[in-house]
Amino acid sequence: MKKFTIIASFIFASLLMFLGSTIQAQDTDDGPKLKIYSGFKGGSYYEMAKDMQAMTRKLYGKIGYTISEIEVPKINPATRDTLKDANGNIEYDIQIIKTPTGDTIDFLEVRESDGSYYNFLKINKVDVDVTFLQYDVLLYESEKDLGRKFKKTEDVRVLLPLGSEEIHLITLKNNKINTFKDLKKKRVAIGSSLQGTNITATYIKEATDGKWIDVDIPYDKAFRALFSHDIDAFFFVGKAPVHDLKTLPKSMKDKLKMISLPENDKLKDAYGDLVTIDKSVYSWLGESSVKTYAVRSLLVTSVTGQTPEQKDAIVKLLKAIKQLKDNGSYHDSWKTIQFHKLPELEMEWPYYEEAVKLYD
Repeated sequence: MKKFTIIASFIFASLLMFLGSTIQAQDTDDGPKLKIYSGFKGGSYYEMAKDMQAMTRKLYGKIGYTISEIEVPKINPATRDTLKDANGNIEYDIQIIKTPTGDTIDFLEVRESDGSYYNFLKINKVDVDVTFLQYDVLLYESEKDLGRKFKKTEDVRVLLPLGSEEIHLITLKNNKINTFKDLKKKRVAIGSSLQGTNITATYIKEATDGKWIDVDIPYDKAFRALFSHDIDAFFFVGKAPVHDLKTLPKSMKDKLKMISLPENDKLKDAYGDLVTIDKSVYSWLGESSVKTYAVRSLLVTSVTGQTPEQKDAIVKLLKAIKQLKDNGSYHDSWKTIQFHKLPELEMEWPYYEEAVKLYD
């Protein structure tokens, strides 16, 4: 009986040791490789970031584990007997056991943000690897860099041009605002100080010598403010169709109106030619259509303190996007995104060296 007990103990210990070594031989990374600041829920940045998370999950997602500890009898390697102390008690080692949970550890962690300008303030920090930015935010900050000792934009690199986001100017039909000039002395929401919309609206005001009254409130509060008549109109920069504007209740859609932006040389230099938004984009526009400008959107990183591991992970992210962006039910913006440099007339900014190697 004693012999059987010793043999059973040996077999049990051997199995546990084998199981432990097998699990430990797997990749033990227990967290995302990259972090991205996106935007608010419901916005195009956030939806595209979740798409990127799904793309990388398919290619690089890993099995999640729970970790536990068990005691395993020590074995004398010469005799294969269990070891005992001076009092005859069996000696034990602690064995770490990792049990699959059925969950997936994502390659990319998506974090919400307050908008493009917030993303810019974060891009040189250690808790973000990639993010979305409006090109005009970069230009705005690069001008400010001329008077700064620490250059906030000099290490920012373009990973991928993401198309353009239309500038929306929204009001109510009964507000008697029919043209851009009618904004004079009106209360106009221009986004929060952390949103790219704020910089865009500020530049439009300067370029057109606008006379409206700025109201700094974020997009998600602008609707309530508009319908409660705390503001008369609001700006918002987002890829049309913006989900929230497209899926509004009919009772709200029937009261909304979009205003065209004027032809302006300074705006053309910054944003290119006017573009059209019509009922094929937002049904509530009816037979009317509006002319507006579009802001270039970018996926960027900062090379400040970047490690070889971060560089490798960023390349893997870009490869996943290139391979999978046209598959599945992802945001419509992916269909028009191409892996190539933009003409210098449209954008002149340093690209990420490793990203360019993936361009067509």
